[in-house]
Amino acid sequence: MFRLVTLALLVFLHAEGADSLVWHPKARTFDLDFRERPLNEFLGYIRSETGWEVRVEPGLSQLVDGKFRGKPAADAIRLMLGRTQFKLVPRTQGGTRLTVYSGNIGAATQEVQAVVQEAAAFEEVLVEGELQITLPVKIHYFKSKYASINADPNATDLRPLFAGMNEIWEIANLRFLLNQPELLRAADAAAEREFANLFTPDVPKAFVRQHQARILHKLLPDLPDKGKAFHIVLIYTMPDAYGAVYLPAKGVILMPQVKFAKLIDPKGVWKDGSPVFYAQSNILAHEMGHALSLNHVATQGNLMIDGRLREGTGIGPGVGLSLEQIEKARKQAKTKGPYVPGFNPKPRVRE
Repeated sequence: MFRLVTLALLVFLHAEGADSLVWHPKARTFDLDFRERPLNEFLGYIRSETGWEVRVEPGLSQLVDGKFRGKPAADAIRLMLGRTQFKLVPRTQGGTRLTVYSGNIGAATQEVQAVVQEAAAFEEVLVEGELQITLPVKIHYFKSKYASINADPNATDLRPLFAGMNEIWEIANLRFLLNQPELLRAADAAAEREFANLFTPDVPKAFVRQHQARILHKLLPDLPDKGKAFHIVLIYTMPDAYGAVYLPAKGVILMPQVKFAKLIDPKGVWKDGSPVFYAQSNILAHEMGHALSLNHVATQGNLMIDGRLREGTGIGPGVGLSLEQIEKARKQAKTKGPYVPGFNPKPRVRE
């Protein structure tokens, strides 16, 4: 048996009316629709969707109002803030800082708390004449007594990753929204111990690759809505994994938070304090493609390219999708759940 525990990581608000904020990280543009919302709430949305560090001058208050699509980040913020001053600075150590103040930038000492909208139910709406499908995604943090696989809810900021994934899947008019995270426990204690033991230095890589899938199948519980909802399970790390993997039999994307497979020292101990591995958006989008019933292809630049066939530099797959792939993915999306053999089969497409 397993139990799911609701995890309150962020402030979740149910949006009233049409208030919304969509961040496109590659294009670095915003789609905004706000109606007289408090400044701090607006800035909280920005922090949540972008992953930026956001600071504001304490006591600064105003209502923000505006609606537009595809505005560059600085232009969008300037239009929303009016005469209120701000500074938007990419930092050399990664990330971006947004500072909002009335007169002296040094007065912006208050860190803005992230504010996110709770994921809506499955819906189909017209966006500029095109039917957009919105799919909620349930997030689970795998909890274990073994440090190597015990997920840290504070280690991974998923919303910027989702923003990038949504920008990729925009070509198919598909959009994914995060649900409130939950904790997930192992279904089998023996499998949990066996999986943790794969990290010991005397275990050959070939053994890991041969048995990892079998152990994971026993380790992860069968979720009650398997095939009827999209799920991502975060695990602290994996002994042989790059960014994420879709497990069709379980109907979940499994994503390690930290990439240790190439960071293990000669004694087999993972390096304490190693950088957190944030799976790139295209990797997550690729695995979501498998959940949407798409197979690997050999086409360079395609989102679903087999990693063993990929050429060139960079990390992860491309972002292209064919018309046939788009049609197939949208048909799967309309079932409201991922491809799961025996539960939610792959849709038929035109020859």
